[in-house]
Amino acid sequence: AAAAAAADADGSGSHDGPALGVVLTHVQADFDTLSSAVGLAKLRDHRMGAPCTFVVLPRGASPGVSHYLALHKNKFPIKSKKAIKVDTLEWVGVVDAQRKDRLADCAQWLSIAKDVVVVDHHVLATSDINATELIVEKVGATATVVAEMLQREHVRISPEDATLLALGIHTDTGSLTFEATTPRDAAALAYCLGQGASQKVLAEYVRPNLTLEQREVIAKGMSGIRKTQSEGITVSCVHVETSEYFPGMSTCAKEILDLTNSDVLLMAVSYIHGKKNPYRHVSVIGRAKPVKNVDLSAVLISSLSGGGHPKAASAAFRMDQPLVNYAPEIMAAQAAGDVDVILDFLVKRVVDEQIPPQKTAAHVMKHAEQIMSVRPDATMQEVGDMLEKWQFRSCPVISKDGILMGVVSVSEIDVAAIKGQLDRPVSGYMKLRFAVSRETAVSECERILVDEDEGCIPVVANYEDPKKQWRLAGLVTRSTILETHEYYRSESYYRPLTQYIPPPAKKYNAAPAGAPAFFDSKTLAAGVSGLRPGAGWVDVAQEVRNVRRSEVIQEVKALEVSQEVQNVRRSEGSVEEPGPGT
Repeated sequence: AAAAAAADADGSGSHDGPALGVVLTHVQADFDTLSSAVGLAKLRDHRMGAPCTFVVLPRGASPGVSHYLALHKNKFPIKSKKAIKVDTLEWVGVVDAQRKDRLADCAQWLSIAKDVVVVDHHVLATSDINATELIVEKVGATATVVAEMLQREHVRISPEDATLLALGIHTDTGSLTFEATTPRDAAALAYCLGQGASQKVLAEYVRPNLTLEQREVIAKGMSGIRKTQSEGITVSCVHVETSEYFPGMSTCAKEILDLTNSDVLLMAVSYIHGKKNPYRHVSVIGRAKPVKNVDLSAVLISSLSGGGHPKAASAAFRMDQPLVNYAPEIMAAQAAGDVDVILDFLVKRVVDEQIPPQKTAAHVMKHAEQIMSVRPDATMQEVGDMLEKWQFRSCPVISKDGILMGVVSVSEIDVAAIKGQLDRPVSGYMKLRFAVSRETAVSECERILVDEDEGCIPVVANYEDPKKQWRLAGLVTRSTILETHEYYRSESYYRPLTQYIPPPAKKYNAAPAGAPAFFDSKTLAAGVSGLRPGAGWVDVAQEVRNVRRSEVIQEVKALEVSQEVQNVRRSEGSVEEPGPGT
């Protein structure tokens, strides 16, 4: 009886208990697919009330995963393909993949099982799996989806389970730095840490040491790189031939992308497979930095039936099996056995279809009519007061004739204050080290701002004329450059009111008499009156800004009135001028 029970438990004997289930990773398993498989198996066991679900790796794993499993395999319900009695299989889960070719020969199990569940995070991926349940979420990692399911159903997980899930989230989101990362990924990672995920293990496996084979591939890739410049974007490609299959080539692609200062990289890795009937196997790996509009998954899906993310995609094919119904250039290059021509075609598609015309200074500058400027005879004190009042860092100096004479910044104001020369005219401190034309590329403007540590760059309307005749068309500032990068999401994230303004544990400390407060809590309460916890979703940040804006307007009006009164008194001799050092 004990032997029979053991046989049932490992899937090798008759099955009279809970229905046998298997979760399949994709070939060359990474941490995301492995952790998702383990988590999904644990979830199904929880629902079934018995340990009846096992994880199978159809074909190999990445070097980091292989090393990890060599030490941790006994911690998880992982079985080899041979240990599963397929004729008793009733349930199959597939994680981090939606195509049968990603499951190797285990794909035939899909037609045997009664239920097939697919869990993935590749929203745009095409699927040829006839799943009874398809769960695809727009998040950075499949492990995030599984972690949320475990948390939602209150499934107890061990520190090893939590660590593996955290590894999946870390590696597939670049430790929360990839463009596809969402707040849900961060929350799932926090959940894993709360369940005891080991930071020591994360530190060791999130960025593992490169193998000798990986270092050789990177060296070959660095020496054979070919670059194409388009609209300030560098699109690179390289073909690396290896003696045999080596895992971990995606890591090599990421390293080459960074080391060559490329924005987009398409790397082909090929090797001769087989002895009796040898053929060349080619893997194309695409990696991209956060370049707007670049979608490598779209290129590789339509060109080579690949898949992946917009900034991380791949495709694989054999040179001896004709690629039918594809672009004529692809089919001709394959027939000729020329991998480099295939790469050139892919690069051309990225350049022609996905890289937009580069913006110029005229597109991003603040126009002259929107800019505060000063005359050359204004004192440094007056300019400093103006910059401080309006929270500007610099302003242009324009003559009475409208000629651009220079730029003065808070740095020059500080120097004048230290020297006690705030009463000097701004003409003695202004500078005009750099200027650009309307047609200057934004990338060149950014280079000047960064390399030369300039706060702003004047855009000259008549740049071709002599310098003494220049007229200001606008300014390119750090803020305008940041806006072109679109680093920050424009949409608001709405949350319940109670999540942003919890009830205070104690009363606020009273501000010193006469000291302006950032915002008054009573005024804030009046500004958002009618909003109560549970009354709906509101953008609290916008409400605070609206209240604060009205306060600032009132403060500015009061300051202006006060300044007018002081001016009148000063003209009547009733106000003493400030002395030195005041």
